[in-house]
Amino acid sequence: MRGSEKNGLALLSKYRGVLMGVAALWVLMTHEWQLISPEDSAFHVTEYFIKRIGFCGVDIFFLLSGMGMVFALEKSSLPEFYYRRLRRILLPFLIVAVVMAVVDRWDSGWFFRCISGVAFYTVNIYSILWFVPAIVTFYLFVPLYFALFRRSRNQILFTVGAIALWLFLSMVLRGAIREDLYGFTNRIPVFLTGILCGWQKKHSSPVIGGKTYICFVVVLVLGVYLAWQTNMCGMEILVPVSNCCFPNLAISVSLSFLLAKGMDCMAGWRGSRWLANVLIRVLSFYGMMSFEFYCVQEWIAGKILQGLVMRFGNAGADFFLLVVVTVSGCALFFLNKTVLYCLDCIGGKRKKMADGAGEETT
Repeated sequence: MRGSEKNGLALLSKYRGVLMGVAALWVLMTHEWQLISPEDSAFHVTEYFIKRIGFCGVDIFFLLSGMGMVFALEKSSLPEFYYRRLRRILLPFLIVAVVMAVVDRWDSGWFFRCISGVAFYTVNIYSILWFVPAIVTFYLFVPLYFALFRRSRNQILFTVGAIALWLFLSMVLRGAIREDLYGFTNRIPVFLTGILCGWQKKHSSPVIGGKTYICFVVVLVLGVYLAWQTNMCGMEILVPVSNCCFPNLAISVSLSFLLAKGMDCMAGWRGSRWLANVLIRVLSFYGMMSFEFYCVQEWIAGKILQGLVMRFGNAGADFFLLVVVTVSGCALFFLNKTVLYCLDCIGGKRKKMADGAGEETT
């Protein structure tokens, strides 16, 4: 293994697509998976728990997105940063919103409140595809945060201080803001952790050894324990909607490092290399279109899942729903790429025409 890849942060980047694929499938599981184990079996509670905490996949997305912010902000101007971020997500979001509005007969007022993010803040974050207004909000504020972060003497202490401030405000504002908004604000720590990871990878490249991975295992076990307590036993940890907070932070960070390391080990061992190659290709495929996959899944499931269960049972419904959502997400992904390619071509032609006109006048 090359020296740079001994850095676990480098492995997060190397297997970014794999991690996003895991997160995408896990989110689908928490949204729509129909339990297939008999209720009296030993696996039933485990299957339900894995489904119940599948929203940790969202935290993995925020972690990786935070890492990407460092590279995006340091290599791009601010207008270019916003252009590149928004062009990736707005068109699929708008396409799905239009389809939902037409099929479900939304009135124009509700449609514009949803696509503008007004409903996210004034009604309920789950009005439509909550991840989109959430990540756009992060995009709006991250340049200012990063400007302060990069100028600090110690980025680790700065991140700890920012998370401490977030916790203080979260506790003080309890009762003053809607509880569902905590499902969004509770993801701030993992996003800030992602920014720190991206900074460390680019500027420090610390080597992560065996003892650190043992710590990740301990953190993962602690996260799973807290997830059990908050999701299955109703325990609250400091802030509302705490099942989407500290357990997710512990699970998403530790699991991401461990999965990346495990995948790298599998790819390096001759006996498991074939399996690693299969997993990398399949998971990277879902990682490639993870956003589009997310955009279509709940609405499609709402239309067809009940009929699939009645006709094919739970296991069959899970399989066919995965196929339908995969095909739909893939179609949306390539539609988005095609439209953006055409826009780039038009923009390129206009630039050439402008350049040519400028040359003629000189």
